[in-house]
Formats: sequence, structure tokens, C-alpha cells
Amino acid sequence: MLNRLFGRNGSEKANLVAIRTSDFWPSLEGEAILDRQGFEDLLQWIREGDAYWLARVSVDGCEQRRAEEVAELAVDLAIVAIQLSAPALGTSTMARLDARRGTSQKRTLSEASGYHNAGWARKEPGSTIGRGTLEDILRKAAPIIASVGNLVRSFTSGSFRLPTLERAWCDAAYWLHQARAESIDTIGIAKLETALEVLLRSESTRGSEQRILEILYAFFGLAPEAPINPGSLISARQFARRIVRDRSRILHGTWSTLNARGLDRVGMEGFVISVVRMAAVEIDAYANSPEPSDDIDEFLRWMRQRGGALA
Repeated sequence: MLNRLFGRNGSEKANLVAIRTSDFWPSLEGEAILDRQGFEDLLQWIREGDAYWLARVSVDGCEQRRAEEVAELAVDLAIVAIQLSAPALGTSTMARLDARRGTSQKRTLSEASGYHNAGWARKEPGSTIGRGTLEDILRKAAPIIASVGNLVRSFTSGSFRLPTLERAWCDAAYWLHQARAESIDTIGIAKLETALEVLLRSESTRGSEQRILEILYAFFGLAPEAPINPGSLISARQFARRIVRDRSRILHGTWSTLNARGLDRVGMEGFVISVVRMAAVEIDAYANSPEPSDDIDEFLRWMRQRGGALA
């Protein structure tokens, strides 16, 4: 869904000059000249915003305004594929230029005890990588890229193989995308837990805890009383309970939104990334299995059986 249309240099940034004009610029005369001007304006906007990728998305069966909304959401979901494939390469703030991307740099001026300090920091999303690194990442992450591509294709076409499960994954991926861009830890954690809830279609606090326990067992083979990690004193049940409790306390004002209270956002983020990544591959495989049922409980049951068969 996300077509990389630009030539690349050694630092993996785009060379806009290398765009093939035949891909976008019309060959007709007359009114088509306006289309060419529109694309040139788009390239200028990209340059000014220090953006390096351009997405080309096909959307069928809806009027233009809704088609643009679907295309924008599809790009967000395609970016999630990169975030799932390389979460440690500064991909948390990757976003569309007109979404939550923000500026490419941050400048501050502070004063303390009569001394002034000027600060500067880069805010561009992603880390600079060498030639061939992106291709290597995409090659190693081919299964997740392919699975996310199939799920995004279902979303843009409106033709779902498993409407309930595929829509739930797209919703969860979007919440994860928003959570990773969130600067405040408490809000980020609430969004991460929401990603789990919408993925599993939880309907209550008790339902959320039970669904997370089902994830831990179906995806990771962890029984409720098993340690969440080797040597950990926290059981899977306690881990699930803490996730649901933290979100509830944040959203209901029991905990201050602006006081992080030492919450482990990094650990929670890593867990949700793993779940969303595995869910994409497994839902795609489940859709191609004999007589799949479009139901989360049946999917988790299939996951447990599949885990036993592969053990």
C-alpha cells in the first residue's frame, strides 16, 4: 500500500528529482496541466516539511471526501507495518506530514540563576540508516509486511475476508500508531490498552482482563499463574490486572493524567507491539485456513490449537 517512489541516497533520504514524471504527471494537453501543477505543489510541500516518502493509495466505491479519509487511514496503517518491523529505529513518531508528525526540530531558551541556555534537538521521525538497511528490514519482516498489506487492502477495498477480525485489527493498529506518537506517558498507556481492547472486542473491565489472559495463553503459552517473564515475581494474571487497572485509573481521574507515577510505558508498548504484530500474521493465516469463523473466541481457540500443533 505504501509505495516508495523516490530514489534514495546513502542516508536513505529521498531524492525528489528522481521521481519518474510518467507515474503522476499527465501526458494530455489543456486542463491536465492543472494536474501537473497540483503535483508540483505537492512536491514543494514535501520538501518544506522534510518528508521523504509518498504514498499512492487506490480506493474504490466511495465519494472523494470519504476516499481521501480512507486513503489517509490506509497510510497510517501502512506506517504501522514499519513501526512493527523496526520499533527501535526511532519509528514511534513516524506519521503523515499533515497528521501528528510535528516540526522537524525543537528549540528552547531557558534562564536559571541569571544564566541563559539555548537548546536544540532534532525531531525528525526515524533514525538515519545506511544504504540497504531499509531493504534488509523489509526483507526480514516480509511476513508482517505481507500480512499488514492484506489487512490494509481489505480496509481500502471494503471487501473483508473476516470483517469483524480484520476491522478489529485495523482499529487496534491505529490506536497503537496514536499511542506511539503520544508525548504524555499516561495518555500513551491508556491508548495502548485501548488497542488491546478493540483488538479483542472487550466489553467490560472484567472482559478486558479475561481477554488479555487469553492473549497471554494463546500467543505466548502463559497460563494465568505462570510468571510473565522467566524469574519474574509477577504472574500473567497480575500483569493483566495491572494493565486494566492502570487504564481505568487514568481515564476515571483516580490517577493524575499529568503525573506518570512511574508507569512502565516501555514495557507496555513492547507488549502491545508484539501482540499487534503477531495478530496481523495470525489473522492473515486464519483467513486462509479451512472454514474460518469471523469470531474472536474462535480465532483464539484456533490460535491455541495451532500453538499446540507447532509445539
